[in-house]
Amino acid sequence: MTRENNKIWPSALKGLVVAIIANLIVRYGAIAAFDIPPEFLPLGTPFPVIFFTTLGALGALGVFARVCEHSERPEYVFRWIAVVVLLLSFLPDLWLLGDGAAEMFPGATTAGVGVLGVMHVVAAVVIVWALTGGSSTSTTN
Repeated sequence: MTRENNKIWPSALKGLVVAIIANLIVRYGAIAAFDIPPEFLPLGTPFPVIFFTTLGALGALGVFARVCEHSERPEYVFRWIAVVVLLLSFLPDLWLLGDGAAEMFPGATTAGVGVLGVMHVVAAVVIVWALTGGSSTSTTN
């Protein structure tokens, strides 16, 4: 089963918009609930949230389009790729907790880094759901 390109773009756009809104809600909620210093750049302003969510969504769109071209079960294959990429996306967040990152990213706290991880999961779930249509028909076998 493959998805037509003209159906991928609207799905990707919906996923992008919802992921940005959801991540901004997470950001604002986290700033209100936790003591996250404003100098922690990834959460200091909305711009990095919007930029990196957009970057992730465009990357996912490109990968999904390629998988659709080459796989008989694109949703299944793409979901597994997305899981691996999501797990890899936590590595820079974990690096932020180390001593070497303190100079480059002042204000990095466990709460702030945890919020970044939550935002990765939120974006991944929304974007994968939007691109695959939430269908589970191709996950059998």
